[in-house]
Parts: sequence; C-alpha cells; structure tokens
Amino acid sequence: MKLQRGFTLIELMVSMSIVVSVVAIATDALMQAEHVTTMVAYEANTQENLRAGMHFMVRDLMQAGEGIPQGGISIPYTAASAVNRPGTATTFPTGYIALPAITPGSQAGSLATSINPATNAALTGIQTDIINIIYADNVLVDTAGNYLYSYPVFQAAPSVPVCAGTISPTGASVSLAPACFTMPGVTNPITTGNLIMFHNQNGTALEYVTGVAGQTIAFGAGDPAGLNQTGLANGTVASLATTPGVFPPTTITRVWMVTYYINVASATDPQLIRQVNYPNYPAGAPANPPQAIADDIENLGFSYDITSSTDAAGTYTDGPGNAAEPIFPDTPAQIRAVNVFLAGRSEYAYTPQTTPEFLRSNLSTQVSIRSLSFTNQFNTSASSTAP
Repeated sequence: MKLQRGFTLIELMVSMSIVVSVVAIATDALMQAEHVTTMVAYEANTQENLRAGMHFMVRDLMQAGEGIPQGGISIPYTAASAVNRPGTATTFPTGYIALPAITPGSQAGSLATSINPATNAALTGIQTDIINIIYADNVLVDTAGNYLYSYPVFQAAPSVPVCAGTISPTGASVSLAPACFTMPGVTNPITTGNLIMFHNQNGTALEYVTGVAGQTIAFGAGDPAGLNQTGLANGTVASLATTPGVFPPTTITRVWMVTYYINVASATDPQLIRQVNYPNYPAGAPANPPQAIADDIENLGFSYDITSSTDAAGTYTDGPGNAAEPIFPDTPAQIRAVNVFLAGRSEYAYTPQTTPEFLRSNLSTQVSIRSLSFTNQFNTSASSTAP
C-alpha cells in the first residue's frame, strides 16, 4: 500500500497567509479605487454646480445696461422715498437718484454658512456680496410684430401708425393703442410684477406693474419696490410731463432687474439665487419667486474694473481693476468689467478614512460690460489731442 502525502501544516499555513495577503491587497486596491471614484464624482458634481451658476451670471452681466440710458433710470428720491433693493432687507444706497446698469453690493449679502460634516453643526463663514443688474427686454412683441418700444404711447397723424394711447397725469396707468402694441404681447406677456421704463426728452422713470386689464397697465401705490410714488419732483412718470398731464413723445420699455445673492435659510444647503424683479407680490399669487440655480454655494464675491480718475491718490486699495465698489466721485457708470468669484462644496461629505470632509472648489471669471461707459484707457500724446 502506497503512502499518500498531503500538505504539511506549515505548508498550509504559508499558502493561507499568501492567499490572505493577496486578498487584502486586492481589497485595499478596490477600496482605494472606490474612494477615488467617489471623490472624482463629488468633485465633478461640484464643478458642474458651479458652472451652472456661473453661466447664468455671465449671461446676465453681458446684457447689463442694454437699452438703458447711460446715466441709469431715474427713481423717486427724497429722504423718505428710498427704493427697496432685491436680495436684501434694505434699500438702494443713499444718494442713488437713478438705478445704474450694475449696482454693486460689497458685503451686502448674507453670512456664508457651512456645516461640520462630523457633527452636522452649523458654521458661519464670511460676508457675501450681492449684485443688481438691469437691462431692457428687446424681444417683447405683439401679434403684429410690433415691439413694445417701437412707437410712442401717443403719436398723432400724419405719423403712421397713429397711436392714440394715454398716460395718466399721475402716472398711475398707461393705455396703449392696439394699432401700436396689442396687449399683453406674445413673448413672455406683460404681467403683474414687471418693471416698465418710461422715456422721453424730459428723462426716465421706472414703474412696477400691479395689474393688467386689456390695453391698460396699472401702477398702483404700495408696490414692493417703492417705485410707484407720486408727488415727487423727480423719478416719477408725472415728472416727465412738459406741463401737468401733457407728455412729449414717450416710449415705454419692459426692463428686467436681475439680482444674485446667497440664500442661507438652510445651513446644510446654501443656494445661489437668481431673483428677477421683486418677489412675492401680490401675496395671494406671488410673482417672480426666487429661483435657486446652484446648491451648496459657500461664497459669492464681486469686484470691479473701474475707469477711475481718483486712483492716483490711492483711493482703491487693490487698484481700480479690482475694486469692491466705486468710491465717490466715481460711479457705477464707470464700471468696465466685473470679476466674479463663486465657491462651493460637494453635496455629500467624503470619507477617505474615518474623518468625513467636504470637497471644495471655486470658479472665477471676468465679464466685460459692453453697454457701460467708454473711456480711452490708452493715453498717448496722439490720443490726447484726437477727437
């Protein structure tokens, strides 16, 4: 009978240790691959989120000032007639007699928030910025292809077409002739919550639409913007009259006011908000609700390239190309470009070992403002005498 030989105990233990080592190495490699895959997915999601928010801001900034007088749109102004500012609980800065194409808001936004991924405790960060942008709506047409601003409200014969519209002496309403613009238009029709700019040889005024009935647009008192005021010398429709109730040729244009700010109502999900005009009016049927366009945003900052006449004296700490806001006598009309900074974090905490942490990223860009002041920034002996 032959002896049958097997593995010795030592051989078995050695082979088992080799197998265990190989399995451990393979498992560790798989876990590392899983961590890397998770990290890449989180970073990609964060980048996509930031790019989405940046896309909206760049698009609106490129239109800033389009169809708006270079000096801005006059608003009612006295010590008691401040106009409310979207995105904040305050009014537009003291001394604003007109809304510029861009209103900077350095540290006028909310405190940025985050959370401790290990404890879920809320953390408070830095003060964020806001920005207000206005531009004309140049695509609103009626069924006949007439633009809202194509003809004056009133245009007598022999002009064609004849526009028999009227403007209330107090500016409480405007009625349009159907031959010149058929209400409410077919491209995003005029509705409550819209902003309408009046423009004639005497200046401009901005009104908030509180109602639309047939061919008549109403601008009732008590609007959320504080624009529909009467009895003031400037910034009202009545102040555009040559004599009380008599207006020179006056056109009207719909204007969009777009505001960007950070909403920190939820520390776990701070959001970048795009607000068009003013929110939540009337209360029963809110117009223009805030739109969240990016989640988990922890910072929003702006600085400005300003054609300054005062920087030689050191007015701007970081120079006029990186100014937090214009400083008097400089004005927002001297803004030539906007530097945008957006920072965010991953939606979920990443746990590489035992301590969870958020993955963070940021984007920055510069947007040239095509519709604001044009200044010769290349001063040469030849250009100083050129027209």
